[in-house]
Amino acid sequence: MNQKYYNIINSSLPNPDLIWETTVSRNLGLDFALLNNRLTVAVDVYKNTVKDLIIDNEIPGYTGFTKQLINLGQTSNKGFEVGLNASLVEKQDFGIDLSFNIGRNIPKIDKLDGNDTRILQSNWAGTDLKTQDDFLLRTGETIGQIVGYVADGFYTVDDFESYNETTRQYLLKEGIAPTTITGGTIGVRPGAMRLKDLDGDGAITADADRQVIGNTIAKHSGGFGANVRYKNFDLSTFFNWVYGNDIYNTGRIQYNMLYRTTFGNISDRMNSQDRFKYVNHAGELVTSLEDLAELNRNARVWSPFSMGTASPVITTDAIEDGSFLRLSLVTLGYTLPKNLTSRIGVSSLRLFGTVYNAFVWTNYSGYDPEVSTTRSSAYAALTPGVDYSAYPKSRTFTFGLNVNFK
Repeated sequence: MNQKYYNIINSSLPNPDLIWETTVSRNLGLDFALLNNRLTVAVDVYKNTVKDLIIDNEIPGYTGFTKQLINLGQTSNKGFEVGLNASLVEKQDFGIDLSFNIGRNIPKIDKLDGNDTRILQSNWAGTDLKTQDDFLLRTGETIGQIVGYVADGFYTVDDFESYNETTRQYLLKEGIAPTTITGGTIGVRPGAMRLKDLDGDGAITADADRQVIGNTIAKHSGGFGANVRYKNFDLSTFFNWVYGNDIYNTGRIQYNMLYRTTFGNISDRMNSQDRFKYVNHAGELVTSLEDLAELNRNARVWSPFSMGTASPVITTDAIEDGSFLRLSLVTLGYTLPKNLTSRIGVSSLRLFGTVYNAFVWTNYSGYDPEVSTTRSSAYAALTPGVDYSAYPKSRTFTFGLNVNFK
């Protein structure tokens, strides 16, 4: 007689000490109007506290369970928002209305689970990210602090003493630190990425040569817009901005190296004109220091092939300024004269066209600076500003008409 047995597989370890997360919100607002209501101002100051913050904590090693819900500690958000609306011109055939808002938000770590410091992994590269962590949480400081190595360009031919044809190894000159990292090694050869030896001990180590290399929390953000009408024409625009935040651009790691060969070297930044090369125009492998120097006189970027299939390493090379100004909306309309529309029984008829996400001004090299994505949601709230191949905002064009009948 065959019997069937059923079992529920649970990857999360039960936590009998888990308690409810509590949010306390505080807000103080002030609204007032001036100049016969032609200028209105709204000011808000707030502080929100999340006590016994619940996260899905990853369990290291193999225990049969991969995660466990825990109460991490306490976080808070405090800041302010200011909004202004002004009617500058109000005439029969001409009008101008302006709007402006600005805000600053400071997320802070108030308490941790019995520690003053905790390191988290954004998990965009899974377990392949060397040292397994890239975000720092420290009591009394903000979230969004990225931890990593300081990029120092790439090894040049002048950094090496000689090349051994037998062992196929390059010998570094005395006093130049090899890029050897706990858990893995980036190839030490001309053209390989170079990291700064911050403590000067002649080696690159996770404990001594990593530091906070960026913060994804903006100094301030806001927007401004205008509504203008002239006779039968009307124009509406709105801009929004973010200033002072860093973006963790994982594409500058994943697509700039021979990491998981499926994706390696597909970034245009690694085109053959700019990167350090090991193969000449005749397709021959170049190994001598003299020939490499001649071949790479104009090289500006380290070679992805120097790293082979080494796992990714977070450095300042992947941290970029995420500040931007975006033209979020622009609408142009025209209302037909009433003496024309009244003939067909229409009280008003307006034609309009709108462009959403018309343009963005930024120095960020990724597709869109307004981004925060990761492969795992376990610590998403505590590891913001990660661009893991995020899909950019689309630009949308809309055309239409508004008709009112008598």
